[in-house]
Amino acid sequence: MKRVLLLAAAGIAALAFVLPATAGTASFRGVVIAKDSARKSIVTVSRNGVVRTVRARGALRRVQVGRLVAVQAASLPDGTFAASKVRPLGRAGRAQFRATVAAVKGATLALSAGGSVFALRVRGGKTGSAMGGGFRPGDRIAANALVKGGSLQARREALKRIGHDDQLELEGIYLATADDGTIEMAVVHRGRVYVKVPDDVIVPDFQPGDEIVAVVTVGADGSFTLVKAENESSGGDDDGGGVNGDGTFTVKGVITSLSVDRIFVRVDEHHDPVTCAVPEDVDTEGFAVGQAVLMTCDYGEGHPVLLKLQHYEASDYLYAQGAITELTGEAITIQGDGDPVTCALTHEPDLSGFEVGDLVMMYCVKVDGVWTLKAIKHKEEPPPPPDYVLANGTIDALSAAEITVGTDGGQVTCAVPEGADLSAFNVDDDVEMKCVHTDTGLRLKRLQSDTAIWEG
Repeated sequence: MKRVLLLAAAGIAALAFVLPATAGTASFRGVVIAKDSARKSIVTVSRNGVVRTVRARGALRRVQVGRLVAVQAASLPDGTFAASKVRPLGRAGRAQFRATVAAVKGATLALSAGGSVFALRVRGGKTGSAMGGGFRPGDRIAANALVKGGSLQARREALKRIGHDDQLELEGIYLATADDGTIEMAVVHRGRVYVKVPDDVIVPDFQPGDEIVAVVTVGADGSFTLVKAENESSGGDDDGGGVNGDGTFTVKGVITSLSVDRIFVRVDEHHDPVTCAVPEDVDTEGFAVGQAVLMTCDYGEGHPVLLKLQHYEASDYLYAQGAITELTGEAITIQGDGDPVTCALTHEPDLSGFEVGDLVMMYCVKVDGVWTLKAIKHKEEPPPPPDYVLANGTIDALSAAEITVGTDGGQVTCAVPEGADLSAFNVDDDVEMKCVHTDTGLRLKRLQSDTAIWEG
């Protein structure tokens, strides 16, 4: 029952935010701004400010903070990435990004971004460095930081408060649980934070020293209240939904596609299905599309591979996403990809802002054997596809008229604007290429290598 309640709490959290999809792979470059040897991960910041947590078990020792790296990786259920390849490119002295303040200790800020918590040293400033530049937990900041001497630092005037987050993610070491249930944890291996645990949230059985991830809300006084927590130190968590420190992850969902070499599982809190390769020694006989399963995969080499597949029976809660097709005073029905889902209504939650046709995510529980609505939120339409294409790879062909770059996903060819001077680039150069969609096809907008850059 304890495990069921934990998953139910995680389900409610899924209504507050949607984690990134896990079906795809990614290639990107970034500056390493932090490392976590316990988690076997690095934190990178790309040129566009995106912060990513990369689980880089094999490359951890040879990649240093301040190094520019090219990464090929698979995305994981928790929004982090499992690297299949990390290639050092050079050194970088600066990183620009946005993050949320998780804790303040003297002149050091613990920042949360990209699925990690990392330290930033604040230097100088009129507000005084002794108070971390005057910031408080929950503050969202834009930082123009230096990566110097193996650490991240910035002057106070290079940090700008741009808002306040009511919810953030803490990643760190579990220390203890007080008599009143408050969790004590250390973030970025320095300082301590305390997280209140509501009566209706059940947490795993943590042991001191466990690497844990906690989603928390931030109070007006800077205090934290737990939404959900996961233990990354527990190898092969059978509860599902977690990424483990042993190089595996476990998800619970419904099979949407199954072949001899690949399986796709739809997980309620993700837009896209989670996919893993099926090796020859794993038997999937007896499993079929539409069945509910518990799937465990090994992500250690950056290419998720199925380890174990189990049937599971539906529990006393369910999620559903889709459009409202019927809404009365007694029940609500939504239509998603499968059969319609109907849940009975009580006086809560308030549905005055909902109507037939709205796209929603809803969470229902069984009350006296009847599915009953517990929580609901509007589901935003997926964003439109970008009006540009990014390609990271090697120049395969280059002429005055067009350029072709080979990537892990295949070749990308873009027209070269008339008069563009690409004389600094050559076939076999490693480049980042940005092309825009036009009525006549893709046209080169930006091209960068380790030694040259062109932008039109």
